[in-house]
Amino acid sequence: MAFDKKLRGFLNTQDPTISNTVLENMIHFYDWGYVDKGAYFNIDNGASGIYGGRKDILKRKKHDGYSDGQVFEAYRGNWVWETGVSSPPSPTRVSGVYINDAFYPTGNSTYPFNIDYQNGRVFFDNAIPNTGTVKVEYSDKNVKWTTADGIPWLRQIQKNSFRVDRPEFSHFGSGDWNTQGEQRVELPVVGVKVIGNTSITPYQLGGGQTTHNDVIFYIFTERAWECQNIADTIVYQNDRTIDLFDSNAVGISGVFPFNEMGFLNENALPSGLYPNMIDNFNFGKCFIHNSHVQANKQINPNLYHATVRCTASVDLKNL
Repeated sequence: MAFDKKLRGFLNTQDPTISNTVLENMIHFYDWGYVDKGAYFNIDNGASGIYGGRKDILKRKKHDGYSDGQVFEAYRGNWVWETGVSSPPSPTRVSGVYINDAFYPTGNSTYPFNIDYQNGRVFFDNAIPNTGTVKVEYSDKNVKWTTADGIPWLRQIQKNSFRVDRPEFSHFGSGDWNTQGEQRVELPVVGVKVIGNTSITPYQLGGGQTTHNDVIFYIFTERAWECQNIADTIVYQNDRTIDLFDSNAVGISGVFPFNEMGFLNENALPSGLYPNMIDNFNFGKCFIHNSHVQANKQINPNLYHATVRCTASVDLKNL
């Protein structure tokens, strides 16, 4: 038999390996799962905070490359953009903006704008006068699911992000809100990390192997019960099989949700990312097992941390 001189397990060195595929799928699996279970807040016209302030009114935001009055920011980012959510009431996807109480729908020519769903911002093509008030009806996700490694910004944890009555949430923002949205980490947040190829076992006679990757979830919240709740919901997924999508195929197809500016991609699939991706770009099955809470502690009076670990096993028939 001739010796195969080529490396196996991948076609191109730039393609994501199984470790990166598992990481991206885990983030989207839980992000979509939480939204589908109602982990969001609908912010309607006139919505106020528990202690005062207005959640629907956006504040002017200084942003590199934009003039004063072009960028407006909500009290929290991570807005819901997905459709097809099963929990009532359905989340509010941005359909337009209110400027001085007059409604301008998405795609209007008077005040054209783009939505940055990830950071909760509106970017106008032209500056809004200083006397203009901008309001938006939207839904923000309760929990942020993100990668624990490889973040291109120095991140800063932001506490009390729900307190729109705080004086820091003012004209141009100050304190925590003076930091760009890309750098703020609003609580609660879960950082996901995959330990690459912890072990590999044979899949079947004649070829193929099963990879076993340890997945770690780092949970940070401002309330003890919420920290425990999130940890429990992750452990509840133990001993189940989920579908994976091919993240490389998604990138090539051009149907990923956001462009380089953070605006919703016009080619994005119309419903939740995870269910659509596994239907259209299926990669295979992943078995979740060995789930357990590794640590659960109070860091200070307003910060709680838990770590959950599990193993993700994926059959690779061609490896």
